[in-house]
Amino acid sequence: MTYFNKYLKDNEELIAVVKQHPLVFLKPGLIAVVLLSLPFFLMFLLFKWETFGLIIFFIMLVVGIIAIIKLIVIFSYNAFLITNQRVILFKQVGLFERSVSETDYGKIQDISYRIKGLGQTLFRYGSIRLQIMGSESPIIVSKIPKPREVQQLILKIKNHEEVG
Repeated sequence: MTYFNKYLKDNEELIAVVKQHPLVFLKPGLIAVVLLSLPFFLMFLLFKWETFGLIIFFIMLVVGIIAIIKLIVIFSYNAFLITNQRVILFKQVGLFERSVSETDYGKIQDISYRIKGLGQTLFRYGSIRLQIMGSESPIIVSKIPKPREVQQLILKIKNHEEVG
């Protein structure tokens, strides 16, 4: 049972949980690791400054820990759920900011995917755009692996084909 199962309705079956491509988290992950390790590289210099240096050391350490925690939370709670009845997009922006968008298959007018640039082409990740009937703003699921396969899965479910 995943964390997202509690968001399902009765008789709703979870078909796929699509997460962002791990490569997306490389740069923020490196920054978080640098922020966490920097106080230890500067430890002897900071400790020479006694109380002031100790305060700076702990501030830098706390900032690094918060950066790691934020990265873990965003990675864990960003997800695109594909069920047998609807699609649900969870966007975790920060530690305390989340938005949830959902729509039934009958309201989806158009499903398109986009792979842009050399990195996305080489590592096979991109975005999916779901145009919703009666809504001017589409649901955009960005930086997911194999967007064409996800698009095809949604189309199969929308057209009531057997998924398997």
